Amino acid sequence: MELTEIQTAILICVYLFGVFSCRFAAQFFEICHAWRLVEKVIYRCLLMCSKIHEDAEFLREIKYNHLRKADFDKKRLREFMEVDDKFMSNWKESIIQTILINTPLSFSFATKFTNWREAMRQLDEMHEEQQ
Repeated sequence: MELTEIQTAILICVYLFGVFSCRFAAQFFEICHAWRLVEKVIYRCLLMCSKIHEDAEFLREIKYNHLRKADFDKKRLREFMEVDDKFMSNWKESIIQTILINTPLSFSFATKFTNWREAMRQLDEMHEEQQ
């Protein structure tokens, strides 16, 4: 059976359409997979930071309880608390800035936060979605 020129042209068009469709689908799924990976990495980073923050706050309370029990001067204790508060604020902002700076520009849409409070809100939302 011999193919006519029109049939050959149609066959070539169908073949090229299949090649382009396959390439497009592969690219699409690759991007979707990368997006999910970045989203999971951000979730895990935020989760780890929140756990570190919880542990640091717990240790601060233990420290303050020991200082109170040792009859430490209240003025000095307040100064320690202020320094610790500043340190924690700086640490939280530093962590968020590091995450934002190191997130690839093509995936910056995954970081819907600019400060600690927004990051923890996003973590809560991501945690609810996972359940």
